[in-house]
Formats: sequence, C-alpha cells, structure tokens
Amino acid sequence: MRARTMLGLCGVVVALSTAACGSGQAMGSGQTAGSAPAPTTAEALANNQYGPLSAADMKLMTLVQQTSIREIELSQWALQRSANPQVRAAAAMIVTQHVELQKEDQQAAAKLGFTLPDRPADDMQIGIDRMSRENGKTFDDDYANTLRQAHGEAFILIAQVRADTRNTVVRPLADSANDFIKMHIQVLEKTGDVDYSQLPVPQP
Repeated sequence: MRARTMLGLCGVVVALSTAACGSGQAMGSGQTAGSAPAPTTAEALANNQYGPLSAADMKLMTLVQQTSIREIELSQWALQRSANPQVRAAAAMIVTQHVELQKEDQQAAAKLGFTLPDRPADDMQIGIDRMSRENGKTFDDDYANTLRQAHGEAFILIAQVRADTRNTVVRPLADSANDFIKMHIQVLEKTGDVDYSQLPVPQP
C-alpha cells in the first residue's frame, strides 16, 4: 500500500515537470479549447500578478486535479457496490467535495495560465484498474486504505504550501484542500476498514 501511494506522488512530479516546461500537456477537464491559457513557461509562471508559483504550488494543483479525477470515480463505485453504510457515507462526501475542489483548482489554473492534466497519474490508474475488478469487503478495504493513505501524504504537501506559498490564488486553494482532506481522513477512518499498521511511521 505504501509503495502505491508513493508512486502516486512520483507521478505527480513527472506531470509537474512537463507542465512547468510548457510541453503541450493536455488541458484540464474544466478547460475548453476557446478558454485554454497560453502555453506556460517557467518565466511566465514565476512572474505573474498573483505572486510566483513555486514547484510545491504547481505540485499541489496537479495533485488536486489528478486525485479528484480518481476519487470521484472510485467513490461513485463505492456508492454502487458497498454494503457498508459508513463507506457509502464517506464516498458521498468525497464525491461532493472533490467536485467542488476540482472546480476551484481548474479556475485557479486558468487564472494563472497553468495547464492541468486531464487524467490520473499512471500509478493511480493502476489502482483504478485494480478496484474496477473488486467487490464487497475486498473493495471496501482497498478503497478505505488507498484513499486514507493518499490523503495523509497529501495533507503534508497541503500544509507546506499553505505555510509557504507567495501566490494569492494558490493560498485559498490550499485552504479549501486542507479543510476537505481533513474531513475525508476522518470519515474514511469511521468506516472501520482502515489498517493503521499500513500507514507510514511519523518521523521526529
């Protein structure tokens, strides 16, 4: 479980590096051909009216987009497949709030001229493909633990960005992500399916 989540963050770094270089990455799902920002460059992103975008800022925006795509889909499956009312409650909250967070992320990216990916990172897709074949308790356990661990690691990045960002568009996005992710962690833990032994040991 740990390996899958860490690969997720590596996938975000790959997506970030291509986006920051203006390499023609696909538009985010909330952008249309008529409203797409001009190709991004490191200079344009570093020097904009809202304050410079750091690598952590861009990583957060990319992660919000990719995890929103993944978690909306997985949570919709949970609503259809799970017999656990706590899993269904978690899934309903996660769908609603990730739709809202994804919209805020896409609006921020459009304002900053930052191009978001239109699909999850490759390792996230592996998890989606795996869970597409699961049902019952197997699905519930995989859903709760995969999302709980991913949310825990994302929480660290969000805190870093919120503390250090100099960009006035990214700052409220980090606030929203922080509020939602804390609620998601709590509601996933209420499912009773989280295996805490699989979570990383806190470092001093």
